[in-house]
Amino acid sequence: MDLDELKTKWTEYDRKLDASLELNRQLLGEARLNRAKTALQRLTLGLGLEAVLTFVAIAALGDFLYTNRSLPRFAFPAAALDLCAIVIFIALIRQITLAMQIDYGKPIAVIQKQIVELQRLRIRSLQGIFLGATLAWIPLLIVAFKGLFGLDTYRLFGAAWLSANVLLGLAIIPLAIWMSKRFGDRLGRFPLMQRLRNDLMGPNLNAAVGFLAILSEFEDVN
Repeated sequence: MDLDELKTKWTEYDRKLDASLELNRQLLGEARLNRAKTALQRLTLGLGLEAVLTFVAIAALGDFLYTNRSLPRFAFPAAALDLCAIVIFIALIRQITLAMQIDYGKPIAVIQKQIVELQRLRIRSLQGIFLGATLAWIPLLIVAFKGLFGLDTYRLFGAAWLSANVLLGLAIIPLAIWMSKRFGDRLGRFPLMQRLRNDLMGPNLNAAVGFLAILSEFEDVN
């Protein structure tokens, strides 16, 4: 074999090696993308289950409200809870819609941007639920005691105690918002807060973000 033939063979081997590496890169990218897609599909199913349960709660509260429509001390708390449940239901539908609109045929950067938007929407929804819980637990107590046990919470605890807890909840909300704006960035750097945030996001959304991050780094290297 002379030098020219050796060069030809070497060039051919290089071409085959490049083709093999490109094929492996594509297969790896597809595998990572499929795993991210599967994780987001599981997230969508979970959100769908939450939406169904929330809809059931809306219907149950509506029935309680109708039954006690002539008793304002029970009707007003039920109406407030029903309104909160409707807001939560709408937020869940928005999250489901956003998750289903993700186009996995687009570049990784575009998919990552869509998932970041889904993360932000989920965080805002959870923040709203936590803030609302500071007020909603008193109406929930009133409705639950009446609906499940037939007990009048106003007589058990007294209107003064219930009113004091409502006022406390009202005071906590602006304080929590101020603390979030003032110290949110600093607290977010602590590992404990990061773990808490990941727990709130859920394993499926975190998994999808992780798979896409690895795939993005792999594409940058190549």
